[in-house]
Amino acid sequence: MTGPLRVTWQSRWGLPIGYAIHSEEMALALVRRGVSLSYRATSWPRKSQIKDPLLGPISLRPPFPDAPQVSYEQADLFYTRHPGHKIGFTMLEVDGIPKRWVAACNRMDEIWVPSRWGKERFEASGVTRPLHVVPLGFDPARFHPGFPAARASERFTFLSIFEWGERKAPALLLRAYATAFTGRDDVLLLLRVNNFDGHLDVPEEIAKLGLPESGPPVAILYNHHVKARQLGSLYRSADAFVLPTRGEGWGMPILEAMASGLPTIATAWSGQTEFFHAGVGYPIAPKALVPADPRCPYYEGFRWAEPDFDELVAALRHVFTHREEAHVRGAAAAAEAAAKWTWDATVARIEQRLRALAPA
Repeated sequence: MTGPLRVTWQSRWGLPIGYAIHSEEMALALVRRGVSLSYRATSWPRKSQIKDPLLGPISLRPPFPDAPQVSYEQADLFYTRHPGHKIGFTMLEVDGIPKRWVAACNRMDEIWVPSRWGKERFEASGVTRPLHVVPLGFDPARFHPGFPAARASERFTFLSIFEWGERKAPALLLRAYATAFTGRDDVLLLLRVNNFDGHLDVPEEIAKLGLPESGPPVAILYNHHVKARQLGSLYRSADAFVLPTRGEGWGMPILEAMASGLPTIATAWSGQTEFFHAGVGYPIAPKALVPADPRCPYYEGFRWAEPDFDELVAALRHVFTHREEAHVRGAAAAAEAAAKWTWDATVARIEQRLRALAPA
């Protein structure tokens, strides 16, 4: 089929969450390629605000019943009663998926996941529908080495971006940083931290670590909203990026840091292994797979990685002391990201797959 494609897109738009933000990026890129979209909103208790002038009218367009439906969602939120071909597009950051997710996936016609690592996890968990790898992407207009930015500090600055929680290993990062450096080192760790857990006191959690008062400085942007168009400036304000995550479905901040040209330290396990390797960054090996935080019901009974503490300490010191090498590796990361991992590359794969489904 060579004519216009029609697609029903099920997701959440207009919310400050990863699925919604990335869903909007893909939808806009598909529209730019001439794909006709209709929208099926996922039922969700929080009211959304769709601000994009293109997506607003599309969100009012009723679903196309005879077109394929792409559900970019948690698997337990897939809309499974669509009469056309049903595609589930999802991910999880532990070494398996819950039975409820398996059942939802097997009620679809096919499943897309962003990484080969994820495909293996879904197959091993019992998903029997055809599985396809469709990597996610980034916006090269917002994330590139030449993006204008003022330095965060005159010190050599490590940046990390995360929501505070065990999966992102903030305590491990802070302890490793305090081990790698002293107050005499010309270094800074800049954390952009979100915390949506009203029962969690981040300053109290940091105090519990007992970090040395004479240790290297840490600066925190706490629950500070950074507009999407300004996020590239935050990356470019730093000299390097570090995220010793215990598990990612994809690992968007890692990719955005790479695209921005930052030498990047991250864990060599889970979804980011699709694009993150020693040629473009500083991978930290998992010391072991350990039980994931059971407070998240999706993680119960599954494992995630425990990054090697000593390797993390060594990588922080290495990037700090081998700056020319680190700069070269960051440049290689930016070039590879721009060549392989943009949103346009993502939707090219999506369009190719959808056209393969269309009748001749």
